[in-house]
Amino acid sequence: MNGKGEMELERENRLLLAALLYEQGHPRRTQHILKVYALAKLIGEGEALMPEELEMVAAAAILHDIPIRRCKERYGDACQENQRMEAPEMVESFLREAGYPAGVSQKVLPLVLLHHQYGEADKDKKLRILMEADLLVNYLEKEEPISPEQLQGFFQTATGCQLAKAMSKRPGRC
Repeated sequence: MNGKGEMELERENRLLLAALLYEQGHPRRTQHILKVYALAKLIGEGEALMPEELEMVAAAAILHDIPIRRCKERYGDACQENQRMEAPEMVESFLREAGYPAGVSQKVLPLVLLHHQYGEADKDKKLRILMEADLLVNYLEKEEPISPEQLQGFFQTATGCQLAKAMSKRPGRC
């Protein structure tokens, strides 16, 4: 406990709290962070990631869209190019303030920068997990079923595939 009677949060929870507070109650972005974070951790655990890898995936899931607000405020546009420009400083700052060691941003930032570069998914299991979690949440938020082509074409982790099949409401295989 700190001097104010509040419990000290684990750094992952400090990061999550900071990201949620940063969004200032914006309903869609706040909910999106929470959903992607939960699914990324679930898929990561299902894929038996090592604890350090799971921590990187969780941090990237929390921060994957963190530049959106700043980009909208500064440029009036949160396109991918603007987000990639703002992400390095923001990711570093959020991680540092949450108490992550100095080198962690070098592992988390590439995941944040590449999470929409689907051609890169096969190069890093952590990136694939983040992408699958984000895509699953995007489908949920749009209330669109996942097509059989999307099932076969993208979802490759066992847990992500299982979730995608359930959300597709159609038989199919990954």
